[in-house]
Amino acid sequence: MQHSTAKSEAVRAFYRDLPFNYYSDSELAVQSLAQNPLATYPDLDDLLEQDSLKTVLELGCGAGWAANSLAHHYGKQVVAVDFTPPALARAREVAERLGTTQRVEFVESDIFAFETEKRFDLVLSIGALHHTVDCRAAFAHAASFVAPGGFLFVGLYHLYGRRPFLEMMHKIAAESGEAAAFDQFRKMAEAQTDDTHLRSWFRDQVLHPHETQHTAAEVWDWLEDAGLMFASTNLNGFEPVARREELVAIEPKFEQLSIQRNRDEQRYFPGFFTVLAEKPE
Repeated sequence: MQHSTAKSEAVRAFYRDLPFNYYSDSELAVQSLAQNPLATYPDLDDLLEQDSLKTVLELGCGAGWAANSLAHHYGKQVVAVDFTPPALARAREVAERLGTTQRVEFVESDIFAFETEKRFDLVLSIGALHHTVDCRAAFAHAASFVAPGGFLFVGLYHLYGRRPFLEMMHKIAAESGEAAAFDQFRKMAEAQTDDTHLRSWFRDQVLHPHETQHTAAEVWDWLEDAGLMFASTNLNGFEPVARREELVAIEPKFEQLSIQRNRDEQRYFPGFFTVLAEKPE
């Protein structure tokens, strides 16, 4: 599957300059994993607590925050894929500090180029597929690695929740410059003591050369095509979803929520959603 284009090369170069979620040194990265960032997603956390789930594939692992958390906090065997050498170097360094090198294999590869005969209990991709040249094709490729009875967990930018943030930040950058936009992002984001980490977030959220936005209702259709069943999403508080129409009804409301948080309250609201799905036995 060939998806090497000018866009994908631009994304690769962008992350080569400064990977996302990247700290100024590996010790700070290790400290950031102490509280288990994956516990932010209760449906995923509950799933990972199951002893029967043993193997995980992560696509777009970046500097390894999720992959190393999977190995360190849950004891899972992980294959983690990314195409950015500086990010993978940091991920391996953190794994050495955590003592997880025997449980995590980091692989340098474009998502579309990655192939393996293995099938995994869980395939994970948080914040990566919407930066590929074809998000739906990348999603289908990720789904192809899920074992029968296994799970897929993805995080994507939300069509409604994302636009107000982007419009506001891009307007500041266009009118007052990148430095002003960075200052605004600093005010909105939670307190950060590491400037490198904050700038890696700002670049990813505001200056990225390519991204697409999506809806959970759209992902519902992708899951049906891949033979997977929708299980949960953060958009409704991780409650069960019986029908696609339930998502169609609630998703547009996130545009107003984003305006309220980002513009009115000056609180960082990126417009991001997650979906957990299951593949039947």
